Amino acid sequence: MRALCLVALLSACAPEIVQGAYFCGPDQGCPEGQACNGADNLCVLPSGAKPFDCGDKITEVEPNNGATAAQAIANLACISPLIQIKGCTPATDAEDWYAFDVPAGCGATVATVRIDFPLAFEQLSVELAGKIGSQADCGTTAPPDDGSDTVCLSTPVSAGQRYTLRVARSGVGDCDGQCAYNRYSLSLQLGTP
Repeated sequence: MRALCLVALLSACAPEIVQGAYFCGPDQGCPEGQACNGADNLCVLPSGAKPFDCGDKITEVEPNNGATAAQAIANLACISPLIQIKGCTPATDAEDWYAFDVPAGCGATVATVRIDFPLAFEQLSVELAGKIGSQADCGTTAPPDDGSDTVCLSTPVSAGQRYTLRVARSGVGDCDGQCAYNRYSLSLQLGTP
């Protein structure tokens, strides 16, 4: 009887692992017997894995591959609502540029930028006014536990000036060139320091 109770207790503690419930780790890492699905960066059976796809929720406008072709972010106020853009850097497009104007007449103003992206594919970087974002700028040094990574920056900007913002692949975590692409969500907000 004791053996039966012990078996019952041990089996009650065993986790039930649901297939496809894991986000892919860095370099498309998945548990043994699974593969990274490029459409949603979830670990699935190899037969169900699809290639990387930017998806249909992209709001960036191409071509925006250089400072002179930057996608305009219009109508910002000195203290603006949060602007969000969904973008993608497929294998054929290593960077995206955005431009915005700080309205004339603003007092001390700070631009706060955040990008969120799956950590399964190549890491992304963000740069504004010569400053490069980091995880530490987001108030954390560890990525969230949702299969994504986050990079932030906050920098003073001057009233009446135009700024360009660059989101680019970093060359880190690209599966030795086999996953040199990623999707991202860009957030931008102007405010006071």
